[in-house]
Amino acid sequence: MKKMRQIVLPLAILFIGAGSAYATNVASKSAKAEIPGWKIDLANPSAPCVMTEQQCTTDNTGFVCTVSDASGVHDLYQTGCETELFRIP
Repeated sequence: MKKMRQIVLPLAILFIGAGSAYATNVASKSAKAEIPGWKIDLANPSAPCVMTEQQCTTDNTGFVCTVSDASGVHDLYQTGCETELFRIP
């Protein structure tokens, strides 16, 4: 009985630790928010910040979130067109 306890207890602690680490990793990956990007449209001076359908993230992925339309390629920003957004990997 004592021998079994010496084997089972460390294994149980190991599996509990591994499960907790996995759960934390999954939770942090799924917490990234996808938000719609806003582009600057200088053709409309009364409301130059226009929402687009493109989904972006605030996490720096190394690639700026962009959208293409008839007037060209535009970088995307958060609401208010002040903070740059990044492409979702």
